This record gives sequence, structure tokens and C-alpha cells, in this order.
Amino acid sequence: MLVSQVFVEHQKDIPTRIHADAAWIPGTSGLDLIVAGELAQQDMKAATTYYLKDLNQVFKAKPKGLPDVKKASMSVGDLNKNGRADVFLSGLDQEGRFVAGIYYQQTNGSFSLNQMQVPALVDGHAEIADFDKDNDLDILLTGMDASGRNRTVILENSSGEFAIRSFDMPGVINGEARWGDANKDGFLDIFITGSWNGRPVSRLYIYKEGNYLLHPQSFPALTNSAVAWADFNGDELNDFVLAGADVDGKPYTRLFLGNKSLYFDEQRISGFRPLKNVHMDVADFDSDGDMDILIAGESLERPYTILYENKGQGIFEDFMAGLPWVSEGIVCFGDFDLDGDPDIFIMGIDVCYKLVGSIYKNTTNPERIVEDSITNIFIDSPVVDLSRGPYYYFVFSSCYCDPENSGQKDYHAFVSNIHQEKQDFDLTYIFNDLLIKQFPGWGAADRGHRTSNAFISRADAEEGRSQVIGGYQDEGFIMHYINW
Repeated sequence: MLVSQVFVEHQKDIPTRIHADAAWIPGTSGLDLIVAGELAQQDMKAATTYYLKDLNQVFKAKPKGLPDVKKASMSVGDLNKNGRADVFLSGLDQEGRFVAGIYYQQTNGSFSLNQMQVPALVDGHAEIADFDKDNDLDILLTGMDASGRNRTVILENSSGEFAIRSFDMPGVINGEARWGDANKDGFLDIFITGSWNGRPVSRLYIYKEGNYLLHPQSFPALTNSAVAWADFNGDELNDFVLAGADVDGKPYTRLFLGNKSLYFDEQRISGFRPLKNVHMDVADFDSDGDMDILIAGESLERPYTILYENKGQGIFEDFMAGLPWVSEGIVCFGDFDLDGDPDIFIMGIDVCYKLVGSIYKNTTNPERIVEDSITNIFIDSPVVDLSRGPYYYFVFSSCYCDPENSGQKDYHAFVSNIHQEKQDFDLTYIFNDLLIKQFPGWGAADRGHRTSNAFISRADAEEGRSQVIGGYQDEGFIMHYINW
């Protein structure tokens, strides 16, 4: 099988930047791309470029009002809840001044700077998510400020007002602070790795009652490092991959599998090449229901860019995707053409010192994107006032899997009966617990599940449930009914 042909170079004229960051952002015809950093072809000039994808799938540079920065940290999200993606950007301008800002996207697609002063940090990382479940997106930022102090801070968003909070966590450079729900309580915990006061560090902080507390487990201290969260083994608990340089400067890459006791088990046999100076991203590139890993980094001999295919149970194999091996690398998954499979942006310097800035198209084109199409039957459901509930719901899920350990994978769908929800997510938890007990192969399956929209009457809910079942049956799914 010629697996190297799965990813085909789509466009290769994105000017290469060093000390860079990049992010996909929703556009008018799919995903656009933003890249910031030092232009390697132009005497290391600071540049931030917005690449707009046109209807011919060509990415073209368009001025959008974002500042030119190097040593950049960037993240994208709808920070003011107006339906448009905004940008947080931090770094050095062309004159070496520390700059940072929140840039709100306008109706014409340009960006306007929010006047709030935010920390300008370099050699770090930024990430946008709702860590405290208040329905406002927050910003996690780490790096070095203009005084030379390393910092890790959260810009806590309250209806568009951002408060700077440090939570007494170590500030790192040449690393990352990444959010992930380690204990599955719905709140986002933080893993921090990088250089702290000149020495490597790796620590996990657990969110509890408005604060972050240091988790007692020790992890290998790394710098020039990165971390990526996901449920890699399908047990519905988050795991993480950690990579970077250890205290002796040697490369290290390991998978840590989580369990219900909040202990993360280091997997010494996972198929990973030890790498440092790394950049990572995760996605299900082959649409088989488990999360795969894309990593660019350096061994003691040369750079590598490796797409690791998840084979289940904590084991990964090099997919041999034919991507260029790069140092100073950036790798990002994103479905730019909205065809259901994640594509790849890659940037860096290859083994022959050739500058690389390319977009690779994923040609797997999965035949079925089922849950989104089935979920769409609820678009025309009546809007209900949830404060006047309780209302009626059901839960459903699907996977390409072998839930009964028969030795044969197929398309399976699981649908519950109708219930009233007593509190948020209780139906989802019951549904999933029953799946785990009834189907021994569910641990290796895609755990994605959806709760239906609220229905005012049981009869309306039954009608909606019948539509979902009919949609699955029309697609040839094997039906399973999870009743309680």
C-alpha cells in the first residue's frame, strides 16, 4: 500500500519563518492560515501574514491588520462571542519591542486591536479555551517578558474583560503550557514543560475550586519541549505525549496513559522516536476513531517529521507519510477544504537546509461523516427555554469499530431511550457507563457521543429519536439500543 501518497503537497510557496507560530482560522470557504515569525529569506524580518484561501483552494497573502512579530505565540478563538474568530498574538516587533494584543475580527474580515493591555511574552506558547466553564474563552500564555522574567499567566475572560492571573505556576520559555482535562471533571488542568529559571521542568497542575494545585506525580524535566493531550487508548480518560530535551540535553518522547486514580503511567514501548526542539499536533487523520500524532523535532543526528498512526492500546507506528523532515519546525492539522479529513501545514528547514513552507492535502476522503449529518435533523427543532425544564432527551453515538470483539470492524450506532435530564450531562454519563459494561470492545472505539436537543414533549423526543435511528439504518449501521 502506497501510504506515502495519502498526503499530497497542495501548495509550497508559504515563505518560511523561524521562531514562528501558525494557526488555522475559519474563513469564507474553509480554513485560512496565519503565520508569524522571522522571514528566513528576508534577513530575518518580522512578518505576520494572513493567507486567505480562495474558491480555487489557493492560499494568498491578504492584509488584515495584524502586527508583524517574531518569536511569536498565537492562538485563535471567538473571544467576544460574536461568531467570528479572533486572534491573540504576542512577540517582538521589527525593532525588538515586546508587543502583544487581542485582535477582534471585524465584519469585513480585518482585525482591530482591543485596547486592553496584556502581557507581551516571547519564546513561549499561547492557547485559547474555556478553562473555568463560564462560557467565555480564556487565554493561557507562557514565555519571557521585557524584564527577562519567565511567566505563565491566564487571561481570564469575563464578558470581554480580561483579568491577568498567575496561580503561582512556574513561568517557562522554550516549552509550553497546555490545557487538558486530566481528571475528567469538565475543568481544564494545565501541563507545563520548558525552561524555568535556567533549568528544565515538567509539572501538572489540577484545577480545583478556582485555583490550580500542583499534582504530586513527578514527570521527566524537559526543555525545548512540547506536550499534547488526547484520549489515545480509548478508555475515555485523557492521556498525553511529552517530548523534549532532558537535563543532559538528550532527546526524549514518551506517552503517558491516564487512569481513574489520576496517575499517568509512562509507556516505555510506544513506538516513538526520542526528539527535542519539538512541535506537535494531534488529530484523527485516517478517520478510524482514534487520535494520531504529528511531530517535528530533532534527534541527536538529524531532524524528523513523523506522523504516528495510532494502532490502539498505547502503540503507535510511523505512517511513512513522506513529509519533509524539518528543524525549527511548525506542524498543524487542519481540514482546510472541509472534506472531512485533516490536512497538514508544515514549516521549517529540512536536512539539506532547504526552506520549507507547504500545505499538504489529506486524500483519504472518508466515505462517511455521519454524526454531523444526522445531528442536522435538529436544526429546525423548536427553541425552548431551558430554565423552564426539565425537558426530554436521548443520547446517541456511532463508530467504525468492533464493540463485541468479534474480530470484524463495522459501522455501529448506539441510541438510548427517552429521559428527562436531572442535571447537566447525567444522561451522557449513564449512557457511556452502560456502553462500557455491555460492550467489551468499546474501549477501542470512538467515544464520541451526542445528547439530542431538548424536546418539550416525550412524543416530540420519540419522533426525533426515530429520525436518528432511520438515518443510521439508511446508512447501513448496525443498531444497538442502550436502555435504562
